[in-house]
Amino acid sequence: MKKEKLKVQTLSEVAREWGIDYQVFKIKNELVETIKDYCAGHMISQRKLAAMVPGLTQDRISKIFSGQVGHMTIDKLVEILSLLKFKVNIKARAA
Repeated sequence: MKKEKLKVQTLSEVAREWGIDYQVFKIKNELVETIKDYCAGHMISQRKLAAMVPGLTQDRISKIFSGQVGHMTIDKLVEILSLLKFKVNIKARAA
């Protein structure tokens, strides 16, 4: 059996491959990474985080943490961060 090498992709390549807007994907990814880092640093399990956020399950948290953010809205990620006492600023600028 031949082993396949993992293909390393940039966020823009993943976004293009998945057919989603790169900027939206990038914002979601940054928010998720912030949530993951905070939870790791404060010993908050996926189950505990899910219990803190109304309407969110541990299964959904697991999917988010593994990069499956397609159906997760930026609003919901900001809500999670707000519950963790984060202030989120999103800035727009002309390209």
